[in-house]
Amino acid sequence: MRWTPLFPATVLACGLLAAQPLPRRTFRQWIGGQEAGGASLDIRADGPGQVAVSHEWLTLSREGSAIRQDMEETVHRAPDGSLAFAWTVQLSREPFEGTATWSPQAPGVLRLVPKNGAPVTQPVPAGALLWPGDLEARYRQAARLRQPLLAVTYSFPLQQWSTVALQPQGPDPRPGFPDAIHFRGQETDGTVRSPLESWISPVAGEVRQTGMLGALPFLVQRAELPVPAQAPATTGFFERTLQPLAPNPFLPWLPEVILRATGGTASLPEDAQQQRLPDGRWRLRRPQPPTPAEAAEAPVTGTPAALDAPYLAASPLVPFRDPAFDGLLRRMALPPGLSRWQLTQRVMDFVFDWITEKDYSVGFASALEVCHHPAGDCTEHGVLAVALLRRLGVPSRGVVGWVAVDGLIGLHFWVEVKLADRWVPVDPTFDQAPASAFRIKLADSDLADLGSVGWDSAATALQGLVWRPESWEAGIRIAGDQVTAPDGSRLRVPGGRWRLAGGILTLTTAHGGPWAVEATTRPDPSDRVGAHHLAGARTQQKGWWSPASRALWVELPQGRWLLVSGVSESESFLLLDQLEVTTARSGN
Repeated sequence: MRWTPLFPATVLACGLLAAQPLPRRTFRQWIGGQEAGGASLDIRADGPGQVAVSHEWLTLSREGSAIRQDMEETVHRAPDGSLAFAWTVQLSREPFEGTATWSPQAPGVLRLVPKNGAPVTQPVPAGALLWPGDLEARYRQAARLRQPLLAVTYSFPLQQWSTVALQPQGPDPRPGFPDAIHFRGQETDGTVRSPLESWISPVAGEVRQTGMLGALPFLVQRAELPVPAQAPATTGFFERTLQPLAPNPFLPWLPEVILRATGGTASLPEDAQQQRLPDGRWRLRRPQPPTPAEAAEAPVTGTPAALDAPYLAASPLVPFRDPAFDGLLRRMALPPGLSRWQLTQRVMDFVFDWITEKDYSVGFASALEVCHHPAGDCTEHGVLAVALLRRLGVPSRGVVGWVAVDGLIGLHFWVEVKLADRWVPVDPTFDQAPASAFRIKLADSDLADLGSVGWDSAATALQGLVWRPESWEAGIRIAGDQVTAPDGSRLRVPGGRWRLAGGILTLTTAHGGPWAVEATTRPDPSDRVGAHHLAGARTQQKGWWSPASRALWVELPQGRWLLVSGVSESESFLLLDQLEVTTARSGN
């Protein structure tokens, strides 16, 4: 996930209004009825100039793990009005950092220097505010005159502009702030618009703010105000983004999925994998494997073409020129002459194995941090894969969207690589190349900065929509001791009996059962803790068996896996010898 600016009081801004030192102010924040963090702002004299220091902290729960986000921004204002900025955003172990400068002699230009990234020149919109005292003066003036408020500010960590547009609603005193005026309107961060309400004092500035973060209401208010009475949310922010999905035993192998969206209109990009159909339906397809010509395409060397350049560039998220990546490449031990597609497959395998801690407590780490500390979830897998691919000359980009896995549809981050004239989805989190079909793409990103990732868009874009697959079990056929998957792959156990009920596929043999059988992704290191590596005595078919979970992962051709649940070790040996698999793509 990524840092999201929630407090206008902590967004650094700049303009032409007079600014005076302000006493330190502290805010508290609630998300979904639970206190989750806060913010502070301090503007004081600094010799002949001034300094403003803002601090924001936030803790969110995800899958039982706490994610801490911490942001600090400092602005020095010289007597001539020029500004010098420094910011630090801590989303994991190693912070994202940078500096910037602005001068009244060139008011339309903001110069940024992110750590581990190239300098950036950002045009400044007319009337934008970059000094926090100017933003505060704008707020107080709007409350004093009871006039509409429009403020354009800049988020340095996200490198994007934000706009707050509010209309006065009338007096609405708050405890300790009898002159507070109630405003209502909206805030626009990048491409995301959300409703916003604010209470502003002509003397004390902003007092209280309410809005929505994804599907959860948030409240930010001055620490002096009494603690609000709120009904706590029954689920957390991330859990609110999940949707249940009926089981399908061949989910990772599906060649395509037809989804119907209800509760609203889905606005999604279209490509070869994602196509709009009538009546609110969408077709999601598994990518076609590379053609012989595509599979043989060489990586980019030398100066890339203009269209490829953004997808071969280093950035603070993917700083692949750092010497730490030399060490990873030595570990990969790549033979010379590999094609783009061969490099892609090697990178998917390596990243999956390198990140040994599949950890939900990592907020958002750069690829360099993942080099140093191999831990994280889909974002860490994705940024490391992109960094390695670009270092090896494979144009690649990140994708944010939703994916189906383990009976749920949830937010996800994966990768696309360019082969010839098309982008092919791959997924290092699940070691898939190409990636599975059931993924809803919202946007792609060149990963130039944190704001380009688009987690805020993903968290809100499908809000209110419910996705339901159509003809969910179509194509699954049972005939005697054989079951055929929708893509034509066949599983056979001589003398076995297959049964499909409620999306659950079971197998019974003369040696035991019924056992649940399903296609799955490659077992990660946590699955293999304490597991035994087995091989059939006759077939030498391999798998991993866990005594703790009594689960058998069977390794199949083309990087596919089967999961058999509830099986003993002796039964696992027999299954590895008896199971016959014909995969459609192999032609066997």
